[in-house]
Amino acid sequence: MMSASQGFASLIAVAALVTTISTSDLSLQVLAISAAGITSFATRSLPEATTAILIFLAFLAIDVVPQEVVFSGFAASGFWLLVGGLVIGAAITSSGLGDQIARRIYVHTGGSYGRAVWFLSLGGLALGAFVPSAIPRVIVIMPITLSLARTMGMIPGSRGHTGLLMSAAMMTLVPTYTFLTANLPTIVEMGAIEILYDQHISYGAYFIQNAPINVVRFGVLLIMLLTFGRGTKSTSEPLTDTGDSPDLTTEQQRLLYVLIFAIGLWASDTWHGIAPAWVALTAAMALFLPGVGIFGPQAMKTEIDFSIAFLIASVFCISAVMTEIGLGAQIAELVVPALRLGQGNSLWDVSVIIGFSSALSHLTIAPATPIVLAPLASSMSEATGWSIKAVAMAHNVGFSTTALPYQSPPLLIGIAMARIPVGALTRLCLISALVTSVLGIPLTWVWWVWLGVI
Repeated sequence: MMSASQGFASLIAVAALVTTISTSDLSLQVLAISAAGITSFATRSLPEATTAILIFLAFLAIDVVPQEVVFSGFAASGFWLLVGGLVIGAAITSSGLGDQIARRIYVHTGGSYGRAVWFLSLGGLALGAFVPSAIPRVIVIMPITLSLARTMGMIPGSRGHTGLLMSAAMMTLVPTYTFLTANLPTIVEMGAIEILYDQHISYGAYFIQNAPINVVRFGVLLIMLLTFGRGTKSTSEPLTDTGDSPDLTTEQQRLLYVLIFAIGLWASDTWHGIAPAWVALTAAMALFLPGVGIFGPQAMKTEIDFSIAFLIASVFCISAVMTEIGLGAQIAELVVPALRLGQGNSLWDVSVIIGFSSALSHLTIAPATPIVLAPLASSMSEATGWSIKAVAMAHNVGFSTTALPYQSPPLLIGIAMARIPVGALTRLCLISALVTSVLGIPLTWVWWVWLGVI
């Protein structure tokens, strides 16, 4: 029997097909295909790889852009970062290193769901200060969280098990937007602002101006996650000390060295300039070497699931096609004049710019949004009377507000690696985004007025 979400996705798919056939407007055709694909991902009405292939075929059929644009997702560094990350994640699990780390964490959390949520939340936030991309952070923390849940005796699919996985995914991403270097969309936006307008935003100023809303995000998510698994009981007894954990095997030690090396390079990329994707691929290559002893000859067939890579490539495809035909810019040109900026109400201006940025990020994906937003900063600055930097800050608050998981590639990777239930994660994203916006936007407005930013 078809579920409500599958029925809705089917309706959108039919509407997209009718629209694509009945109109010659390329923008409408692209928008229809994109909406159908995004809806399918959000509802999981079809397997992700199936939806991805349908998206590729649909764009090829309407012949709206060159084939290299349709398949550009496979050339994106984010795609190869994911491929390398899937290998690293599988190695952490299959080698038993995840279990070893989880046992040591368990010494501090015991069987307490609440302590585990706190540990994962603070750990995810701390990683954000050092590792400049959420995808590597998710790649490292998800296998360890799975092992921790297993060590705690959490049954897969239970509220406690799901709560721990969502804690690792969300807390490694959403509150870390308080750090300038923590997430790719912010890096893209601020880099574009510097190139287009010669405006440089310092790490300290960014941290101070974005602190209030990210404190709200952290608090709201923490309360929701603690409430989600409240009363959860584990089936195993707490360990008394680290002596209960066996020593690392030779293979686990080698994997740990590779992880330390990779995290060190990810954390210092502003110094050496090596892209995170190439670090991940290098680490993956090292793990496949026969002498390392992590994977057997058949590992690519039996231990690593690359189907999520097609999902990411198709999401990048949607973004690339929309950018190639200028659909995002067309939407912006239609919408920005309707935002009624500069009418003397700065709270309205803050709210609508943030809302527009968030909505646009859900039409594409968060990392692609700055490509559209950055060129609009000048006109928004003129309309509001704000500085270019203030407009960029408002953009950042918007695209860092994740209402649906598909908007954020790190969450998609978390779903794939840990099989996080999409329904539960979607509800968490929606409710936290709503509550954070209701509380955080007015607080941000007060804070920025007090600082003299607007």
